[in-house]
Amino acid sequence: MIESDAPRKGAPTDVADPLLGRVLNERFRILETLGAGGMGRVYKAMQAPLDRLVALKVLNPQYSGEGKDPGFQKRFFLEASVTAKLRHPNTVTVIDYGKTEDGIYYIAMEYLEGLTLSQLLTQEGSLQWDRALSIAQQIARSLREAHKVGLIHRDLKPANVMVLNQETDHDVVKVLDFGLVKSFIGDASMKEDTTLTQAGVILGSPQYMAPEQARNVADPRSDVYSLGVVLYQILMGRPPFQAAQSIDVIVKHINDPPPSFHTVWPDHGIPAEVETLVMKCLAKRPVDRYQSMDAVLQGMRAAASASGVSGVFSSPRTGLNAMGSGPHSGPHSGPHALGSGPNTVALDISVDEQQAAPEKKSNRGLGIALFGGSVLLGIAAAVIFVLRSTQPPPAAPRMVRFHVESEPAGAQVTINGRPRGQTPLDIDRTPDDSGLASLELTFALDGYQTVSKTFTGEPGSTVPASMKLPQLPRIKKPGPKPKASGSTYKDDPYQ
Repeated sequence: MIESDAPRKGAPTDVADPLLGRVLNERFRILETLGAGGMGRVYKAMQAPLDRLVALKVLNPQYSGEGKDPGFQKRFFLEASVTAKLRHPNTVTVIDYGKTEDGIYYIAMEYLEGLTLSQLLTQEGSLQWDRALSIAQQIARSLREAHKVGLIHRDLKPANVMVLNQETDHDVVKVLDFGLVKSFIGDASMKEDTTLTQAGVILGSPQYMAPEQARNVADPRSDVYSLGVVLYQILMGRPPFQAAQSIDVIVKHINDPPPSFHTVWPDHGIPAEVETLVMKCLAKRPVDRYQSMDAVLQGMRAAASASGVSGVFSSPRTGLNAMGSGPHSGPHSGPHALGSGPNTVALDISVDEQQAAPEKKSNRGLGIALFGGSVLLGIAAAVIFVLRSTQPPPAAPRMVRFHVESEPAGAQVTINGRPRGQTPLDIDRTPDDSGLASLELTFALDGYQTVSKTFTGEPGSTVPASMKLPQLPRIKKPGPKPKASGSTYKDDPYQ
């Protein structure tokens, strides 16, 4: 499901993993570890007999034993069964799921190459508003299908969104991990079991969950709120609410209004219509938000149109160009549908039609001329093909990675006024014409002086961009005024 171009932080090591090399149910040979989460691990595996790469999600052994935690087992298979019903191209496809004889629970999903949205934002910081809307509308379309079949996600966040590598001119997005999915339609077969939620446990991620989820209450408008938080982070480089403790973040979701874009980034340049869209998604009361993903998509189209962008958020195609309901990725029409490869020879030959001469001699001469011309044309094409084939493609420039740290940690980092996140973080840069990459960073933290410094690195290197922040001097409060000698009055008559 996830094959990232970024380093996998926190992924478990492969040394002591007993599942590596094992074949589950005679179908899935586990090749390597891709990552880990609260419910288990994700592996790259090969499916037999199709020889197809898949992402295999395996339930954590601490939950898979009989009687250990039946709630997790039920939620695991609930995720598999409901996600298998979703067919939208912006939703990850479930291929198979099951349990081995020795009690290993697994879900096989399509194998995706790319970055999670979280990794993309760590690398690039905040994105241009039109690109942000393009990503958000694909997320909204995925969730719209889920809502139509009676499901809500409840755990939408950048780590659960993949931005794939398969296109170069636009982003292709997949929504992952319906592990906290819930039915809101009164279908007896989909009714949520009370054993799925432990007493006192809040399901969701505090930075992205709607206020009502603190009471374990959710409906499709809760996903609208979470999408608003994700879109806020894409545009501003940080989520709207931050705190050291999760409970403090939840309290802010319930009580505090989200900071305006100008407060976070004074020179953001984002259209007011886009900010209005985000703030409506982030309304505290569900009744004040967009009431459906259709309404969110209409709001995105309106915001884009009012800001001078058209054609990106068009309505679904109909007629001959309409796509089927099965999985597909990217458009199948347009100028890129038949793109030329690096060894393609394209010849544009215009032939002016001449009147036929009545004499056979001239026809014979014309035939000889055409034959000779075709031979020369074939030679020329072969030469072009050989020259283009033998020329090596230009080497991609090696990136420079800046490992940004501060003492103390947690400082806000900005580049040219654009927020990039909190320390510690990694930022990649492409070298310029001089062969070096330079980065001017500004560090800001409450109680410390704001400091800026430029760091430079060579291609392929990792540059330590560390900054020790000087603490601001504490301002001493003035003491009480001395009383005048001989005075019988007090400064405060109530003392």
